[in-house]
Amino acid sequence: MHYVTVFDASTFPYRNLSFLLPGLMLLTVGTVMVMRPEWLEAAFRQPLKRRWFFRWFFFLFALTWTIGAGASILTDASNARQSMREGGCQVVEGRVEHFHPMPWAGHDEETFDVNGIKFSYSDYIITAGFNNTASHGGPIRQGRPVRICERGNEILRLEVAR
Repeated sequence: MHYVTVFDASTFPYRNLSFLLPGLMLLTVGTVMVMRPEWLEAAFRQPLKRRWFFRWFFFLFALTWTIGAGASILTDASNARQSMREGGCQVVEGRVEHFHPMPWAGHDEETFDVNGIKFSYSDYIITAGFNNTASHGGPIRQGRPVRICERGNEILRLEVAR
């Protein structure tokens, strides 16, 4: 059987860094609030000196969230690449069984089994592994032959039969 690779975590490991954009925007606003409060006073045409606690809380929260989310994404991607490079993933091959697609609007995970190993994922979960559901154009379908390199039920490489 001829397989085609449709996902490989080592090919584009930092694909989730766009998740940091809202945090970076909030961090920019927080930096302006702390470092240049006179800009806010001019914009709102009122003194903001009594709101120093809120400005610092906003800034520190945005900084903490951005650093925490960034560290989590980078660590997950690094671990996935290392597992694939060192052969730390188990290869499972077979037909997709018990396929349960995620609804287009979310609120559920897509699940399926291959040779008794259950996989679940969602487009709305940030992971270095495969998470492209069928309702959003993903390749998994009931009965389709697949070959999966997995680590702890996280799909690091997905190959489908053509």
